[in-house]
Amino acid sequence: MTAFDEAVDKHFPGALDVADFLAEVRRQVEPLGFTTERTLTLVSICRDELTTDFFDAVEADWGSSFTLAGLGGVPALGRTGWQAALSHVPDSAGRGAMLVFGCPHIGIESDGSIGSTIRSGQTRPTATCGALNAILQQSIEGTLPTEIDFDDFEATRLALRLIDPQLPPPTLVDLTLAALDAIEVDLWRALDDAAVWRDHDVAVWCGVQIHGHDHDDRIWPRDAWYCGADGHRRRLRTALY
Repeated sequence: MTAFDEAVDKHFPGALDVADFLAEVRRQVEPLGFTTERTLTLVSICRDELTTDFFDAVEADWGSSFTLAGLGGVPALGRTGWQAALSHVPDSAGRGAMLVFGCPHIGIESDGSIGSTIRSGQTRPTATCGALNAILQQSIEGTLPTEIDFDDFEATRLALRLIDPQLPPPTLVDLTLAALDAIEVDLWRALDDAAVWRDHDVAVWCGVQIHGHDHDDRIWPRDAWYCGADGHRRRLRTALY
């Protein structure tokens, strides 16, 4: 087992290759009526260029996707953006479907080091996720923002959202999981506020996108839920459940 694999197994046991993850998603949602023709995919991932491989894989499976992207993967589109997304769901067959993915991301290099990636064309590793790493460093140094800076809106809002200065996260993995919690809360808040289930079936898959060296990416699928016409949310099976 490589140092990369050992680090993945230690911090994200059950992580899947992206293709295997998407195959499992399709295997579970197709019996619920999710087809390409009636489904809009929404993807909440970080703005980092490394995350686009996953976005491209989703589009290859399901067609054009609506991005919810914000720093750290936390949705940043606001009420108007959500209204736009909800208005794009296919309706020619009547009831539509929404397949939603929410994933913060983290780098793990070949030597097992956490939180960095040697990017294409670069000679040394840089932080991944850069936004979350910067927030973690602010927490360590005691320089966290105390209010939103509108010239650095997403990062300061994210820091205020994710970190309690009295209980700072000890590691980048912990902060990444805090971002995952925030993503899942925000996705369901928006979907529930709009009572999307009245018109569309909804499946939400949340986890962590892991970047290995040279685009060796994995997905750690923590949570998966489905909500149909009865408005009842039920858990789907993931690598963890």
